[in-house]
Amino acid sequence: MKLKIQKTSCQARSEGSVFRPKSSRVAKKRSLTHGLSRVLPLFAIVLFGSITQDPFPEDYFRSPLGIPLMLSGSFAEMRSNHFHSGLDIKTRSRSGYRIYAAADGWISRIAVSPTGFGNALYISHPNGYMTVYAHLDRFTDEVASYVKSLQYRKESFRLNTFPEKSRFPVAKGDVIAFSGNSGSTSGPHLHFEIRNSDTGWPVNPLLFGINVPDTRPPRIVRIKLYAIDSNSRIRIKDARTGGWRSLDGGESVILDVTRKGGINVLARASRIEAVGRIGFGVQAHDYHNGSSSRLGAYGIDLTTNGGLLFSSLMERFSFDQTRYINAHVDYSEYVSNRRWVQRSFVLPGNKLPIYRAVEHGLLTVEDGHTYEMVYRISDVFGNDSVLPFKVYGTMKADQATTAPNHTAQSVYYNRPFSLAREGIRLDLPPNTVYENIEFEYEKLTRSPRGAFAPVHRIHNRRTPVHSLYTISIDASALPGRLREKALLARVDESGTMRSAGGSYKNGFITGSVREFGDYTIAVDTIAPSIRPLNISAGKNMTQRSNIRFRIRDNFSGIRSYSGEIDGNWVLFVYDAKSGQLRYTFDESVGRGNHHLRLEVEDNVLNKSVYEADFAR
Repeated sequence: MKLKIQKTSCQARSEGSVFRPKSSRVAKKRSLTHGLSRVLPLFAIVLFGSITQDPFPEDYFRSPLGIPLMLSGSFAEMRSNHFHSGLDIKTRSRSGYRIYAAADGWISRIAVSPTGFGNALYISHPNGYMTVYAHLDRFTDEVASYVKSLQYRKESFRLNTFPEKSRFPVAKGDVIAFSGNSGSTSGPHLHFEIRNSDTGWPVNPLLFGINVPDTRPPRIVRIKLYAIDSNSRIRIKDARTGGWRSLDGGESVILDVTRKGGINVLARASRIEAVGRIGFGVQAHDYHNGSSSRLGAYGIDLTTNGGLLFSSLMERFSFDQTRYINAHVDYSEYVSNRRWVQRSFVLPGNKLPIYRAVEHGLLTVEDGHTYEMVYRISDVFGNDSVLPFKVYGTMKADQATTAPNHTAQSVYYNRPFSLAREGIRLDLPPNTVYENIEFEYEKLTRSPRGAFAPVHRIHNRRTPVHSLYTISIDASALPGRLREKALLARVDESGTMRSAGGSYKNGFITGSVREFGDYTIAVDTIAPSIRPLNISAGKNMTQRSNIRFRIRDNFSGIRSYSGEIDGNWVLFVYDAKSGQLRYTFDESVGRGNHHLRLEVEDNVLNKSVYEADFAR
């Protein structure tokens, strides 16, 4: 029985008109009811829901592209440590498509970064929303000239500026930029968002009638069952062998889902028995017409005997809340197996605003009762997928016995916690974790080559961390000459060390981190590398349009860089994912002989310098 048990482009302006799918109105009505249900009883929603205005105008925004929209990422899709805040729109694996203003407004923010959104524009609209366009290849000439002048004035490639309202007004359908691959990307695409201007919260763009044809229902891949505490127990009968598998308190099990006769069923489990508090989770993917890309589901409902046990809706969230994704999903399942299983119960330290739940979504199973469970996974356009299954209460509560671990220390999610052991101190502020845990600590007997302290195992990497906490590791084995080059290092399962930041103070290397796992002390004494790609000393660059380098650092990471020609700062564009620096020749460098100097520094101030004379 295979049951896995674990511990706890170029088109006319008229293109891109708004598409209004009838089914999206159904989804939006549900969305409104979902929000009201948090503050009004059901009868009030029924009586007064009809007089409440629809908050998502379907005829206001047009498509930001002039090609049919195909998505590679959806709103609130699961990502590492955050929810995806918009739509990732495919651009046929190339850059240069014209990007159109989705509505009348003005460019209120321009950002340039080697990571994250890369080149990005923010447009404010009179209706109270803002649209965001990211990973752009380039801006229009007027905006590009403005940006470049600011970069030279600040002597910085990185830029975050807020032009006055009258500087860059735009009309719906104006070309504002060109699609690209800047920032933290894995390929050319457009990241598009709609945000509430007052709160800054991103809102699901598909609620506004953006044209993404979709008649395909989501797919339910698997579910997960959890025996929540020491009084909980689950037994599952294998459909093929007839054998039983038991789970005690704190354990969980994955059950695959398949389709038979067009109906979703559990693949191997013929019967589920339980007692005590039981939790559920689900892994599901959504798709749209003409695309094989896996997308995130919009809505999850779980009912028991016709009553709502749990409901979540991916309508909006705050950037301040996005890290709570690690409480929403089964973090351990993701770390161990790279599966995004979404919990259908709410951990006590989870503050996401996406839920409508009864008793936090947990089911209390009693002997002699049968529970008709139904999962319903939906998308914005009203397509849904259903999985029915049963849970039988045929076990006595006194059968469920799990002895507590009296040797571990308890960490309460809403209280501070400190630990002092030989060679290490830890300080966790309140809300570092999402639920109470039995904290584990161990000093390992072996350290990686190049470490200057023992490896300290801080709890386990399968438990998520929300807030920064402080680690201080004794640096008495660290030579004094290396103190300024020392950092905390996180050690992965292969023994590889990765920088975790920090610095020397009062005999310890101290830093703030956001992961549990194995930590030690390492040093970085190697300066960044500078590799010229198309220039060398004395080279004639007359036939070149630019100067390019690749820069890398072996441990602590690139902190800064600066390029000068003939003693004057010049703009090198930095793409962090490829490590490439590029200066494009302009009027500031005329014909004749010139001297180039490039300086690169890492995070512990190791410095490399490249200099060369060239002709132009």
